[in-house]
Amino acid sequence: MGIHDRDYYRGETQGSLWLSGQAPACKAIIAINVVMLILQSMQGPERPIEHWFAATSEGIFEHGYVWQLLTATFLHGTVLHLFWNMLFLWMVGRDMEALYGTRNFVALYLSAGVVSTLGWAAMDHFSGGHMLGASGAVMAVIVVYALYHPRREVLFFMVLPVEMWLLVTIYILSDAWSLLVSDRHGQIAVASHLSGAAYGYLYKRLDLRWTRLVSARFNRPRLRVVMPDPRDKVAPRPATSSPTWSSTPPTAAKPASTAVLPQEQLDAKLDEVLAKIAREGPQQLTEEENRVLQEASRRARSRRSDRL
Repeated sequence: MGIHDRDYYRGETQGSLWLSGQAPACKAIIAINVVMLILQSMQGPERPIEHWFAATSEGIFEHGYVWQLLTATFLHGTVLHLFWNMLFLWMVGRDMEALYGTRNFVALYLSAGVVSTLGWAAMDHFSGGHMLGASGAVMAVIVVYALYHPRREVLFFMVLPVEMWLLVTIYILSDAWSLLVSDRHGQIAVASHLSGAAYGYLYKRLDLRWTRLVSARFNRPRLRVVMPDPRDKVAPRPATSSPTWSSTPPTAAKPASTAVLPQEQLDAKLDEVLAKIAREGPQQLTEEENRVLQEASRRARSRRSDRL
């Protein structure tokens, strides 16, 4: 049984509806993008949707249209543009949503959209163009996926099998070359692609998961200093004439059981174990790491039974 078939590695929701079950966030994002393209095709010659929601550096920096940093991610110029972005999102986004959970995946996608659009707007500040498309956000998800699965093969142009690390390297070098020496970047927002790739790298390396950041911010242990009462006196220890020996050897303190770990700590340990499995295989897991997997699987089964 592969890692993606295990209970603890599956999506957070169950059901038969299209926006439930496996990867509900990926499905919802794809649906929103399709609906927005249909609405774009129905707009009049003044193109109000793109006027208000496509990103322009002038609108963002001079008029305060900050919502364009996010809304531009859900607009596309052509059906082919939408198709390729959503195809790549579906290919890699399902695994990332299963690994991170729906909330963390949504936070990753939306924040990547904002950061990638902001990177494009900073580069395009003096050009006066506009930008739309999910390429920057999708590129961030692809980079995170490649960091977890660098040796996994995909079909380049649907024909040539290449490993993920090589595919990402090709895209990044191509975008960097276009940005430096070509005049095409006014039409193809390569600065957005590169900003999204950089954000994806930092997201993985710095572990910028939403639930971890919120937990670290609001669940800090509260310490206080307790001064001893001078009226309290320590009782003297009775003197012994000879040392006392025990027939049983001292035992080392046992580590805390995974069964009593808070969910956030268990999730963090589980992420480390999954990453190790991706790098080295399940045969290299220690006894403690196997206990983490078993406890995560037990809790996942318990959550599903509670919903029934």
